[in-house]
Amino acid sequence: MTEENVDNRVVTEELLFRPRMKPNTPGKLKYGRTFLIGLAFFCSSLAWNYYNFIMPILLKDYYKSMGIVQGIDTSIGIVMILDNIIAILLLPIFGALSDKTRSKFGKRMPYIIIGTTSAIIAFSVIGLLSHNRGVAAFVGFIAVVMWFNFSMAFFRSASVSLMPDLTDPEVRSTGNAIINLMGAFAMVIALAGPTIMKMFFDIRWIPEENKTRAGGFYYVSILTALALLILFLTIKETPTGKKFMEIADHPIAVDPISLEYIGENVEGNEKKETIWQSLKAIFTEKEKSAVFMLLVIFTWFLGYNAMDTYYSLYATQYMGWEEASASQALMIAPVTMIITAVFSGKIAEKIGRKRTIFIGLIGLSITVFIMMFMKSFPMIVLMIAIIGIFYGMININTIVIIWQMAPKGKLGTYTGAYYFFSQMSATIGPLAAGATFDLYKIITHPVEGAQYFMLFPYLIFWELIAMIFLSRVKRGEAKSFTKKQIDELRDKYEED
Repeated sequence: MTEENVDNRVVTEELLFRPRMKPNTPGKLKYGRTFLIGLAFFCSSLAWNYYNFIMPILLKDYYKSMGIVQGIDTSIGIVMILDNIIAILLLPIFGALSDKTRSKFGKRMPYIIIGTTSAIIAFSVIGLLSHNRGVAAFVGFIAVVMWFNFSMAFFRSASVSLMPDLTDPEVRSTGNAIINLMGAFAMVIALAGPTIMKMFFDIRWIPEENKTRAGGFYYVSILTALALLILFLTIKETPTGKKFMEIADHPIAVDPISLEYIGENVEGNEKKETIWQSLKAIFTEKEKSAVFMLLVIFTWFLGYNAMDTYYSLYATQYMGWEEASASQALMIAPVTMIITAVFSGKIAEKIGRKRTIFIGLIGLSITVFIMMFMKSFPMIVLMIAIIGIFYGMININTIVIIWQMAPKGKLGTYTGAYYFFSQMSATIGPLAAGATFDLYKIITHPVEGAQYFMLFPYLIFWELIAMIFLSRVKRGEAKSFTKKQIDELRDKYEED
C-alpha cells in the first residue's frame, strides 16, 4: 500500500482503509450478508408502508377537527405528495454526496445511521401528536411530517446503493431480488401494525379510537431501530476516511469483490446531462415510440398511485371496515407480486413485452371494475391478490421496453426519463385523485365516504388512457437483450 501525507502526518492506507468484512467469492452471492444488507431497505419500506396507509385517515380527522369540509380530499393529496417532491429535489443530491463521503464507517453507513435515527424519532413524535386536534396541533403535526420526509430522503439513496457496493456485479441481480423480498416483507409487517396494536397495545392516556394508530407509529419505530442496530453491528463497510463524515472532491470507489479501498475516481467526472436535456433529446426524436412509452408509464401510475394513497379511506369510510381489517386485506398484494414476478418475465419472453403490459392493464382494469361492486371481505382480498399479479406484469416490463429503445450510450438518459415520469406521476396522482373526489362531492352531495367509490372509475380511466398510448408504441420488442443483460441493467439503474 502507498503512504500519503495528510496534515503533515504520514498515514498508512493499509491500516486506515483495511476491509472489515471477508471478501466476496467471485461469481457467488453471500446470502446471509445480503439479507442483512437488505435491512437498510427494510427500514425505509417499513416506515413508508405504515405512513401511506394511516396518514390519509389521520389527515381527514385533522381537517374535520378544524372545520374544513370543502376540498378535504385535495388537501389530503397535497400532504401525501410532500415526500415525492422532497425526493425529486433531494435524492440526487444525497446520492451524489454519499458517493464522495469519507468516513471511518464507509460511504453509505453515516447517511443510514443519521437518516434512520432521525426518522425513528420523527415517526415516534408523529405517534405522540396523532391524537391531538385543532389548528395549532395540525401545524406542529405537519412540521414533524416534514422532518420525517427529509430524514427518509437523507438515507434512501445510500440504502439502495449499499448492496451493489458490497456485491460482485455478476450476482447483483439475485442480490436485488433479496433486497426486494426484504421490502415486501417490510410491507407485510407494516400493514400488520393495526391488527397487532388492536390485539396487544393499550395506551391508557390516549383515547380509545386513537390508541392503535399511535401504537402503530411506536411499533414501526421500535422495529426500525432494531433493524438499524442489527445492520450496524453486522455490516461493516470498508472505511473511506478517518472521521465520521467528510465530503471528498470526487467519488470514492471500493472493490465489490475484495472490498479493498480503491480511492477517489478523479477521471470520468465530465458534466452529466440534465434531466431536461435528456427529455428534450427524447421528445425531439423523429420516431415517437419512446415518448408514448413514457406517457404509458405516467398514466398507468397516475391511476395506481391513487389506490395506494386512498385505499385506506375507501376501506374504512366507504366499506366501514376497521383499520386493522383494511390493512389485512392489503397485505396480500406484496405476496402475490413476489410469487408471480418471475412468471411475468417469462410470459413477456413468450408473447412479447408490449402484449404482456396490455394484458396487465386490461386485467387490472377488469379486476378493479369487479372489485367496485364487491362487499364481501374475502372476495375483496381475492381481488387485491389478483391486482398484485397484474401489477407485476405491467411494472416489470415497462422499464425493459425503455432500455430496449435506448440508443447506444443513452441507457442512463432513458432510465432517468423513466424515473422522472414515474416520480412525477406519484407526485401528481394523489392530488388529482383528491380533486376528483372533491368535485364528485360538489356535484352529487353524497353521504360522507361515498366519494371514495370514485377511486375505481378514476383508476380505470387512467389505465384506459395508458392502453391508448401503448397502442402507439412500435418498438421495444427486439431480442438483443439476454436475461442476464436485463438483470445487469435493472441492477445498475434501479439500485444506483
